[in-house]
Amino acid sequence: MDASSPRTLDTEARIALLLIGLSVLAVALAFLWPAFSEFPMDDAYIHFVYARNLAEYGKLMFNVPGEKGVGTSSPLWTFLLAGGHTAGIPLHLLAKALGISALILTAFALYLLLRPLWGTVAALGGALASALSGPMVWFSLSGMETALFLALGLLALLAYRAGRYACMGLLLGLLTLTRPEGLALALGIAIVDLWRLRRVSRSLLLAGFLCALVAVPWFVYVYFRTGYLLPTSGISKHFTATMGARIVAGQNPFLGSLVSLSPLMYLGLWVGYLVEFVLGGMTLPPPRLPVGALAGNPHYTLSLWAIPVLVGMVGPLLWSARRAWSVRRWAVAIHDPFRRPWVVFLLWLVLHNVSYAFFLPVPGTASRYGAINHVALWTGLVAGLLAWSHRPFLQRAWTLGLALLLAATIVFWNGVYDANLEHMEQVRIAAARYIRNHLPPGEPCAAFDIGAVRFFGERPIIDLYGLVDPEVGDWFFRGEMDRFLLVKGVRCLVLPDRPGTTADGLFEIGTLAGLTNSPLLSLQQLALFEIRPDRWLQGYLPTLNYQAAVAVYRVVPAQSAR
Repeated sequence: MDASSPRTLDTEARIALLLIGLSVLAVALAFLWPAFSEFPMDDAYIHFVYARNLAEYGKLMFNVPGEKGVGTSSPLWTFLLAGGHTAGIPLHLLAKALGISALILTAFALYLLLRPLWGTVAALGGALASALSGPMVWFSLSGMETALFLALGLLALLAYRAGRYACMGLLLGLLTLTRPEGLALALGIAIVDLWRLRRVSRSLLLAGFLCALVAVPWFVYVYFRTGYLLPTSGISKHFTATMGARIVAGQNPFLGSLVSLSPLMYLGLWVGYLVEFVLGGMTLPPPRLPVGALAGNPHYTLSLWAIPVLVGMVGPLLWSARRAWSVRRWAVAIHDPFRRPWVVFLLWLVLHNVSYAFFLPVPGTASRYGAINHVALWTGLVAGLLAWSHRPFLQRAWTLGLALLLAATIVFWNGVYDANLEHMEQVRIAAARYIRNHLPPGEPCAAFDIGAVRFFGERPIIDLYGLVDPEVGDWFFRGEMDRFLLVKGVRCLVLPDRPGTTADGLFEIGTLAGLTNSPLLSLQQLALFEIRPDRWLQGYLPTLNYQAAVAVYRVVPAQSAR
């Protein structure tokens, strides 16, 4: 049978889907063993609370009906979880099944986009390398929408390649409901289509209309509820990231110049992150150099093995792949139906990162804000590998090197995932269960990390981070967080740090908020939850997701203390 026949291609696609599915499932199960129930980050439980309340009460709320803030930036993910909860599916099983399925779909869509350009074997290799990278597996098991976001974006590119603009418009609408920055892909497609046709086509108008039909009602709802176009969780993270960057810069003059230019800081953080946690810096074995000492954190190291990997393999491969990324070739590529989606992909990559560089210039937990960068990196490495077909010996050597590097990231991130779960179970979830079992049911509690405390504590939580309550920011900037606690009648406080030290994170949150040295109240420690320092560092360094300990306090007003 001719290799170009639809039947043959369909058979190849089915085999590729089977291989991708089995590979992703095998690695995911290795990550999940032996703890299948919990999640490595607190934000997942915020979605669970919203989904549970939506299913049981018909209200999009975190604590009570009528609250102003919206603490979820992914309504589609929340709706999917709520639908599964209504059907009786346990939330933890549903979230993991959706994440793994989305990662398989991401890899398969990437394979279909690459196959006409690279052939079956190379396309399958590029798809598997992207999907099986340690951070990507972590994303799929995190209980968050990250893998779903990638899957919908790549499916929209497939629909664009096929000229199915109606389907593409619906997918872009769903993408925007998954994360609002999905609009960057819609903008990229519009720019390329206008560039190619020199006019606004009816198909593009149809796609734009359907995208707006799906996504705009959510933004209208958020605006009339909160007064912002974005959910209050996004606004809060913007201000928190900005404030955190300034505090770190004040503590370390070396970083001060970078913080003053957020795009430069963002680029520097991403380069450093990929070198450390994807390209061998901390994923490859000792001996190590303490490179983090330059930034004031000696725990960040660079494996000496990473130096030849970066100089002798990663650098040459990315340099060889530069032709595929060259802007000069875009004018020709947009007229090729198989290359055109990749022009859009590159534009999407740029627009996505530019939006974060100015609005939220941090990689996010485990770099999840820029998950598309991981796809671009591994696709670029495989593209560079293909460019060395004229040197088969070197190509085979680098293929083996990339496979070993990929295996190292899988092993490393499996350990990170396990350490994250250990912290969640023994620290945050343990603190939530302490509150549930030892404090009066009607006693108001406040926390900065509200997900697990609310989900497992089974009581309303006063939000001090601003994800749910947008008014918190005004109290914080006035330096009146202690007064805020008294106004809200808070008698229980959960702080993510150990009292009196900044050695367990970037800064001591209680002191920063003016709560540990307040003239209006005093804090009496009731319980402290922590894990071994080495286990904390193993999960903390690649994610910056949590402080080392969580302390539960009794809040005593000064008048009562006297």
